[in-house]
Amino acid sequence: MRWCLKQSLLLPALLLWMIAVGLIFKTTLGWLPWLALFSLYLLSTTPVATVLNKGLEWYEALDTESCKEADAIVILGAGYPRYRPEYKGFQPTALSLERIRYGATVHRQCGVPLLTSGGGARSEAETMAETLSNDYGVKTRWQEKQSLTTWQNALYSYDMLSRDLGKEDLRIILVTHSWHMPRSVLSYQKMGFEVIPAPTVFPWSEVPWKKLRYWMPQTRNLRNSEIALHEYLGLAWYWLSDRLHIDN
Repeated sequence: MRWCLKQSLLLPALLLWMIAVGLIFKTTLGWLPWLALFSLYLLSTTPVATVLNKGLEWYEALDTESCKEADAIVILGAGYPRYRPEYKGFQPTALSLERIRYGATVHRQCGVPLLTSGGGARSEAETMAETLSNDYGVKTRWQEKQSLTTWQNALYSYDMLSRDLGKEDLRIILVTHSWHMPRSVLSYQKMGFEVIPAPTVFPWSEVPWKKLRYWMPQTRNLRNSEIALHEYLGLAWYWLSDRLHIDN
């Protein structure tokens, strides 16, 4: 039920709802379909997508001098693995690969053991660990295979690390996309971790708007806007859950 509600508040379902309601109640809400079309255009442009993503850029790039005393590097999955016939097996999503690549880099720089996190029928954690080993020559010490949400990533990672390391005061380096980092840090801090953010894939350093081509709609910009709006909705839900004491 919660998943259906969330999807109805995100693109493209939200725009379709606006159009449908506007067509049903033409007399009073006939302007809604036009608003939906204008919103679709704006969200498909580079400046708007960049502004939305930059609003989630809360953390700077990792300072490697601060990471060597951490207990673990945690790499978060980004979507269920898919079967790839050219590889004759399951492979991480493109977003997961960006996190994996940076996670391997951080591991080499900091010398801290790795934990991959993400569940599913074919667990993200296992697939990421295989990629780290096969493509980067990096071994994963822990695989957290139960979680289906960012909140569960944090919950099950804490259970695994506190049990294996025999301590509750845990300091981790958290690897995920810059736009996903705010919600991830909140989740892990709530579980009791001390978090060193290690964001990857930052948006444009400045908002591009001066050239006409940046205002031409593109599907990749719509996708970036959708991702950003999903994170804003997630942050709003975290705030509301905390206020109402709802268990995530």
